[in-house]
Amino acid sequence: MPGDILDVTVTRIGKKGVIVIPKRLREALGLEEGMSVILELKGDRLILRPYVPKRVRLKGRVSEIVRKAKEEEMRLEA
Repeated sequence: MPGDILDVTVTRIGKKGVIVIPKRLREALGLEEGMSVILELKGDRLILRPYVPKRVRLKGRVSEIVRKAKEEEMRLEA
């Protein structure tokens, strides 16, 4: 991560492994209460980053799937 500014904070691990992320770090990453995050273990480092689900663009695919399903249903009823 060349060029990234290093922001180091010491925090404690609470009951059930809960770690409090300081507000300035949450804001820097755009983390809000209830959001999902990804935790990666790389060697002796734990990396936390926001989870951003991939969105699939369906465009006209839904219409095509519905049309084919209706055709198949009609074929089976015949």
